[in-house]
Amino acid sequence: MSLMGLRRALLALAVALGSALLVALGAGPASAHAYLASSSPADGASLAAAPRTIELRFTEHVVLASTEIVITEPDGHRVAPTAMTLVESDEDQEAPATVVATIPALGVGAYHVSWRTLSSDDLHESAGIFAFGVQSEVQAAGPSETNPDLFELVGRWAVLAGIGAGLGAVVVGRLLRRVPEATSGMPRAWLRRQAFRLLVVGATAALAVALVDLVRFGAGAFTPGYVLRWGLREAALLGAALALRPDRPAPGRVSRDLAATTALAGAGLLSVSIGHFGVRGGPTWVVTSTAHLVAALLWAGSVAALALLGARGARLGLSRADVRGILRGFRTPATVSVVVVAVTGVYLTSDVVVSVDAVLLTTYGRVLLAKVALAGLVGLVALATTRALHPRGLQDGRVRRRLIAAEALGLLVVAALGGLLATGQPAVSPRLVSAQAPSVIDDRPVADLQQTVALRPNRPGASVALIDVLDTRRPSPGPVTGVSVTVRGGSSGGVEARPAAAEAPVTATAVTPSRWSAALELPAGGPVDVDVVVHRRGLDDVRSTVHWVVGPSASDPAPVVSRAPISGLLASASAALAVAAVIGAAWLLWRRRRRPAPAPGRTRAVAERGGARAAASAARPAASAVPGSTDSAQDSTGTVTPRSAASR
Repeated sequence: MSLMGLRRALLALAVALGSALLVALGAGPASAHAYLASSSPADGASLAAAPRTIELRFTEHVVLASTEIVITEPDGHRVAPTAMTLVESDEDQEAPATVVATIPALGVGAYHVSWRTLSSDDLHESAGIFAFGVQSEVQAAGPSETNPDLFELVGRWAVLAGIGAGLGAVVVGRLLRRVPEATSGMPRAWLRRQAFRLLVVGATAALAVALVDLVRFGAGAFTPGYVLRWGLREAALLGAALALRPDRPAPGRVSRDLAATTALAGAGLLSVSIGHFGVRGGPTWVVTSTAHLVAALLWAGSVAALALLGARGARLGLSRADVRGILRGFRTPATVSVVVVAVTGVYLTSDVVVSVDAVLLTTYGRVLLAKVALAGLVGLVALATTRALHPRGLQDGRVRRRLIAAEALGLLVVAALGGLLATGQPAVSPRLVSAQAPSVIDDRPVADLQQTVALRPNRPGASVALIDVLDTRRPSPGPVTGVSVTVRGGSSGGVEARPAAAEAPVTATAVTPSRWSAALELPAGGPVDVDVVVHRRGLDDVRSTVHWVVGPSASDPAPVVSRAPISGLLASASAALAVAAVIGAAWLLWRRRRRPAPAPGRTRAVAERGGARAAASAARPAASAVPGSTDSAQDSTGTVTPRSAASR
């Protein structure tokens, strides 16, 4: 098999594996990077009795051997769990995981629990702390954030730089076809050489990160899914580098560009699979994230390549007119990239921040806000560059070069911030959003009974359920002999909560013939289900489920701006932007088709005027060399005659 045939076979295999991986990634929700969705006891909860176990509910599978839990007692003494188990987890499906730790007997007082674990999906470490009290109030520790690993961050930056450089080399290489082949060969080869080097550096950096993780965490931390995605990304990076090698013959340039673009898009998809998927996950999230990443890197890589051509154009044999023509040709790819980045970025933001406070109070939110603000400034610079390239715009080449350099630098910083976000923890903690107002009382008819339920105090920790049961029939068919209550936790961050108090019903105590009370342990603030069973003599039990919203802990800080959910609003905004983009593209196409073609005579006249203007420009230096007080003038026959100062 020839080298070209082998390359095509490898490309077909990579496309098939990438398609299979895309289907596998969309099989279920995922959220790469395991972060704590909820805990039992909840952060800031005050318990009536000491718990026997501690439950940590993570958003995805974790490595139990790399999980650590330490309990700090009121006197500062540290206690380790006697046993830990991992339940409700499937490492291949990246399902949510729950770590259950059995702990020694605890006394009265305030306790702090520090934890650290390792995500089996991307080998990302997460850590945090929460507090609870036994018959005592305690200040909640608040949402925990894990600082990005610097080594992992540098490796991710190197991979993104390689993908961006490859996409930029392909796009600008196609734009170089606007100039003669003899002129475009050198700059095209130079851009491909730089992209080849950066892709090799990116693949090498990814390999170095994997080797360091192997030493730090051991081979047991590498799941088959992670190894498959990592290996395919390495193959995609090296395949793109091979396709962009500048020492290949020119006749296969189109097929090489297609192969390089396919490999780079696959590398982007696999980079997304090793980073975040958000809470929703699924094929929509995967496709949107990949489109966002590829469009952003195409924009950044192309602008960086254009900036380098502007700075080294003379050395590479390009004139100012050549560079200006290439820049004008980039307007369409740049516009498409900006639109895709904007639409997909708003949609993706709806799944990584849950409220305005989540943006302002978390490191992830602040970095995201800085990225969006900087991207907006870069967009304004790009608009100024476009106006400068207009025939009626700025004609100073230095101004254009400065604008392009500023745009390239800004996009590099935006890409760096994107890599930082990919290694961080999304701001989706349930404590940062208040989707529903806390419940006050539930009064409803149940069968032939009138039932009223209230929980006091309505906050995480120890609480009392007050149940009033009144018989609406006279005479009563049977007296109420007992009431039992069960609290079933809702979901937090896509993870089903299973508080320890939900394992068995609590028998209520009669306060009056119609009022009953039961001591409960409420989980973290948010929706829960309260199952009430009323027992009557000689009759079947009456069962009902009350959907209750637990209020925030007394130690939770007050909202700074708003904790109302914004995910739905952002998703709707992204849909509106997508519709507007489609309408705008259709209008531009319609306008272009409606534009009349220039008449042949007018085209010849414009060409003749352009030729005369070029001839005059060529003759002007020679005329300026004539000594004396006279200038040179050119008549209609082309003869240069002296012109006196008086005639001027």
